[in-house]
Amino acid sequence: MIKKITIKNFKSIENLEIVCNENFNVIIGENNIGKTTIFEAIHLWKICYDSNIKKDKKQFYATHKNIPFRDMDFLRVYDDMDLFNDKCKPKNAELLVRLEIEYNSSSFCLGFLVSKVQNIDNAYLQVKYEDKDEFFRFADELVGQGYNLLNGVVICESRPIANIIAKEPYMYKNQILDKISKGKGYEVLRNKITKSLTHVARIEEHIKNVMEKEYKFVEVDKDNKTYIKLTVNNTNILSQGSGFLQVAEIFSSLEYTEAALYILLIDEPDSHLHTKLQKKLIEEFRAIDNSQLFIISHNDRFLNEVQDGELLFIDDKGKQSGRIEPLCPGCKNLVLNNLSGVVGAIDQLRYVDKIVILEGKSDKTFFEKMLPKYRQFLGREEPNAYIDKVNGIDTLNDKLLTYSTAFDGIVPDSAKWIVIRDTDCVPISRQPDVKGTNLGYLRATNKDLYFQKGYGIESTFLTETDMFVKLILKYYSLNNTETLTVTSMVEDLNNTYAGKVLVSTDAIHEELENHFQRQKEQRKEKLYETLRFQDMLREIDNTKISYIMTKPILDMYLAELHGRIVVIYGTSLSALKNDTLLEFYYNTISTIDDIYECHKELLERLY
Repeated sequence: MIKKITIKNFKSIENLEIVCNENFNVIIGENNIGKTTIFEAIHLWKICYDSNIKKDKKQFYATHKNIPFRDMDFLRVYDDMDLFNDKCKPKNAELLVRLEIEYNSSSFCLGFLVSKVQNIDNAYLQVKYEDKDEFFRFADELVGQGYNLLNGVVICESRPIANIIAKEPYMYKNQILDKISKGKGYEVLRNKITKSLTHVARIEEHIKNVMEKEYKFVEVDKDNKTYIKLTVNNTNILSQGSGFLQVAEIFSSLEYTEAALYILLIDEPDSHLHTKLQKKLIEEFRAIDNSQLFIISHNDRFLNEVQDGELLFIDDKGKQSGRIEPLCPGCKNLVLNNLSGVVGAIDQLRYVDKIVILEGKSDKTFFEKMLPKYRQFLGREEPNAYIDKVNGIDTLNDKLLTYSTAFDGIVPDSAKWIVIRDTDCVPISRQPDVKGTNLGYLRATNKDLYFQKGYGIESTFLTETDMFVKLILKYYSLNNTETLTVTSMVEDLNNTYAGKVLVSTDAIHEELENHFQRQKEQRKEKLYETLRFQDMLREIDNTKISYIMTKPILDMYLAELHGRIVVIYGTSLSALKNDTLLEFYYNTISTIDDIYECHKELLERLY
């Protein structure tokens, strides 16, 4: 299998080393970044490889053989200089393609140097072994295992297709292999399928496993040796859909010949397949022995089936660093599942000024709702920030490490990382210690962490009594003349809850203690190993009531406030709850003065 691909001065790639997964490699990246160029570099290597095999197929020529430029037509080049990086000049145009191959527990660095012939354009290209001894050593190993050099390494490419040629002539094996290697396997689809009955049966089984339907190939009119006529379930193969044809193309190439090393290059194998069949295609690929797959895909759902260590992301920053390797374990789900539209999102990350990591859905909704309003009121431009949630705080440290590892090499080094987390059960006096611990897991130099001014985002509404009273007056449609009365209600409730939470038999105390114990059990932070519930309670008074407001306790508080409103004013409205309180707040903001000060502070973190 290919362990590493090294490409220098080939087309848009100046110098790039690609570390490969031994079985399954899925390549993603924005358009025109060089994904297909990697496939073409592998093809160029194979042309050089085949051209330097002796007629006995058991050894390479001692003196390298050059290759005609006309053999380059499938590499998307018009002029021989099109093969070389823009920084190359005709007089010193030289490129390198090296495959580090592992076979039979040994590694072989097989590189070809390809250069332009001086004073002759578009005639042929000069080819040199980077290390001739490595090729001879590889030949000895292959032949010793019973293979010849031609079937030692077989490289096939399948590209997105929508149809096949109407009339397909019979071809010899070498002609068919040449078509396959140049990504023109669809031109010899019938030839590949009709190789033998055993061969046909294997292809039919592959297609059945992916398409979830029986297909039977039958060659008809065999006496006509000019063109192959093939039916599928008694229907001409020309009438089959694009999805079926692409699957048939891929597996007919894969099964056509036996090889010591079988390298399959597939460009967008999901392009014509329904979503539910894409998973089946991945599963079938994984069941193939003795092969290594390289796949280009832009489809999020297809990419969701890719396992850790199988995803190669290519962008300008990675190309400039000179090295691309599979995303590390734990990062794949982050990059694919937490980003909506992997390529588009990653492209956005390349230019951000800030990465904002939040705890959960309500926190992300808060910024999505509030930023447009805040920006409008202040007349500012939208901050260039990427905002995402970690879906729970119990494994915050691990997730911060995963995020920063996954985004390493993607986001600018100058980007600032901002973590905004709930206080939960952290005593206010211990926040600096926790902040330092959390930030220690971020692999970034420019970073900071901020705590909500309360248990969570919902509880922050009780940090500013005047703003909360203003909100309650709006909800119940009360005049401003009732401000003092409602303020008295709220202050009395604050005193009541500050007292109740200290009584061990009270429901408020029990609810908060249950939350504390769950936090203590789930957290992987040293603080919680020695932290006691009383450490948290010791810092609570009627001015810090927001720090005990879990969602259930906040709902109790709002229900009790509602009861007092009903007694004095009467209302047909239902009591607010933690979620409806947030939504009502968003909908009633019409000026900058309607926004809490603590919320303005959060929003300012993004500027």
